[in-house]
Amino acid sequence: MALCGGADTGSHSMDKSITLPPDEIFRNLENAKRFAIDIGGSLTKLAYYSTVQHKVAKVRSFDHSAKVSLQETDGDPLYEISVQEEITARLHFIKFENAYIETCLDFIKDHLVNTETKVIKATGGGAHKFKDLIEKKLKLKVDKEDEMTCLIKGCNFVLKNIPHEAFVYAKHADSEFRFQHTHPDIFPYLLINIGSGVSIVKVEAEDKFERIGGSSIGGGTFWGLGALLTKTKRFDELLQLASKGQHTNVDMLVKDIYGGAYGSLGLTGDLIASSFGKSATTDKEFSKEDMAKSLLHMISNDIGQLACLYAKLHNLTRVYFGGFFIRGHPVTMHTITYSINFFTKGEVQALFLRHEGYLGAIGAFLKGAEEDNPNQYSWGENYAGSSGLMSVSPELNPIQRARSGTFDMLEMDRLERQLVNLPLLQDATSYIPDTVDLTEDALAREYWLYCFEEALDGVVKRAIASQKDQPEAVERAEKFRQKYRHKLQTLRHQPFAYGSLTVRSLLDTREHCLNEFNFPDPYSKIKQKENDMALKYYLKVVKSVEELSWEQRQFNLVKGLLAGNVFDWGAKAVSDVLESDPEFGFEQAKQQLQERPWLVDAYNQWIERLKGPPHKCALFFVDNSGIDIILGVFPFIRELLIRGTEVVLASNSAPALNDVTNSELQILTERIAAMDPVIHAALKEDRLALVQNGSSSPCLDLSRLDKVLATVVRERGTDLVIIEGMGRAIHTNYYAMLSCESLKLAVIKNSWLADRLGGKIFSVVFKYEVPSKAQGQH
Repeated sequence: MALCGGADTGSHSMDKSITLPPDEIFRNLENAKRFAIDIGGSLTKLAYYSTVQHKVAKVRSFDHSAKVSLQETDGDPLYEISVQEEITARLHFIKFENAYIETCLDFIKDHLVNTETKVIKATGGGAHKFKDLIEKKLKLKVDKEDEMTCLIKGCNFVLKNIPHEAFVYAKHADSEFRFQHTHPDIFPYLLINIGSGVSIVKVEAEDKFERIGGSSIGGGTFWGLGALLTKTKRFDELLQLASKGQHTNVDMLVKDIYGGAYGSLGLTGDLIASSFGKSATTDKEFSKEDMAKSLLHMISNDIGQLACLYAKLHNLTRVYFGGFFIRGHPVTMHTITYSINFFTKGEVQALFLRHEGYLGAIGAFLKGAEEDNPNQYSWGENYAGSSGLMSVSPELNPIQRARSGTFDMLEMDRLERQLVNLPLLQDATSYIPDTVDLTEDALAREYWLYCFEEALDGVVKRAIASQKDQPEAVERAEKFRQKYRHKLQTLRHQPFAYGSLTVRSLLDTREHCLNEFNFPDPYSKIKQKENDMALKYYLKVVKSVEELSWEQRQFNLVKGLLAGNVFDWGAKAVSDVLESDPEFGFEQAKQQLQERPWLVDAYNQWIERLKGPPHKCALFFVDNSGIDIILGVFPFIRELLIRGTEVVLASNSAPALNDVTNSELQILTERIAAMDPVIHAALKEDRLALVQNGSSSPCLDLSRLDKVLATVVRERGTDLVIIEGMGRAIHTNYYAMLSCESLKLAVIKNSWLADRLGGKIFSVVFKYEVPSKAQGQH
């Protein structure tokens, strides 16, 4: 069976149709446990919860007793790597036109195997209309839920779990969509739901909301009056007409009455004085386009003014718009934005939601899953299985537009850990992790998309090499290549598909696609080999550092940290060297480094600080396995420990590139402790702690960190944060403001980026920042 359909005008002409295999739409259906459905006037949104079985790389220490000297275990690998099956929870949301409802129900019925439920939660105006059909096809009892409650629950869920959910629409800007980084506390807000009429809802907490107002003049009014005026029955066609119209032919402006502006009242001449005002006094026929445009302005301005008055009355600055009138239509988003801007003089921004169409279905699902308490978990958007935001401008990529109207998917993975803000962010509300927004920087976007395309062959090769013993790995790697390449092509046309496009989102999308095809850790064997090799030099490095004077020692430790950071398989300039010269070592890396003064050089300030009292506790976000962690980071933190500073090493919870994971770091630390009494004592006395950061990305979002890490940071009175590496300290967090001292250091291993920053490849960034007293120490 193939599912196909036209654009979301509901026209099903075959020339526009896109055929998608149903198993690519209704994924993991055989493991679906629970369902919800939201049926609107023209679109159905289906939600289901299923489990996904995928492979995870686990490392386990071989039983080397701590007493054995390193020489005796020389030939043995440090730990074993095993790939195990793990089951995780995933939410699937699918949106399609009501015309397909029967076909889709048939497909679901044929593939339902393990469902635990006898009930399907339903919401939306069409729920009663299709009730019998659903019950007959799926043999599930339809249980209706209140529409507004579902809407609010869904809205809270996406705002909490999807960082770039809300956006401002700017029609004439380079980037139509400007994403807002979600405020850690999403409440209170105003939701203006524009369906047939308008509901205005104030939301104060998870389960506390009230409808504070509304209007009967809404989307249905635009549609109804529009149909009477233009004889056009289709909503999307009306919007199409409006986008081509000139409202000034129909509306009476201030200048039509006063010959110009009305200065004493502060009214400009171009302001609408009377919607449709000219039609009363002019005998000529008006075009459908002009009437549709005038009507759109009239209704949008009315709703905009209402929204502003309620926002002012209740002192709310966050105002979200949703409902079928909006549904991602540029024309309505633009008119609402203009209206809000006008009435509040720019004080309130009109915010729209990337997954606006799914809110009811998400809410209905959450109502049905209350006993599992889904809100106690954090969830993350799975880029590999989500369609992303499609531009609905008809002139933009007609192929994509046809797709967007037919089947649209969103997938959310349940994360093992609850994610929260780093308590040391100076202002969590204004924190933006990413240094460059590629959605707005076309040159940078072109370069990085090209860069990721170029690197694809290498990633595929690495993935296959990591599973040499599995003959079907080649086929899976090929599927990965196709999927990721397709994502890159989509992002070239629609950079806003998954929120702000950044180097981090490109890296994360790649990790999601690798996991999708069961390549959980393509670098596991490289990491194992490099860790083994680096351990052999650890004592030698420590000894050579100990012989130096205090000043020389500090410089040598920083240089070692930077040299270690050169060993990054994520950087093409480095992986090329490492592929061709496996002997390339720590000393050669030191020679590659830029001489001082560095590109960003706060080393002198850092040294002066070290002459003062020791820090209470340092939080170190570590980067790569092998030489980086063992010969760079450990000697550096060893010195901090000797000074009397406690150290928390934060590493990734799951693999990304050759970054060290928490489970690998546990084993490495044990081995180093067996050789080094300083590390051994620090572990024993709990002055050195290893904590996972909750991430599986080569970058770092300090607003989504493991809750346990946040607690440790608070309890230990952390007063120094060290962020290492290009992904964590340059692509992200370069401008992050912390409420304590911070060190951000990296070697720039990409010539384009080095050039952008005004340096050359292997330039050094050593940024030491102290918050000003005025901003206060928390």
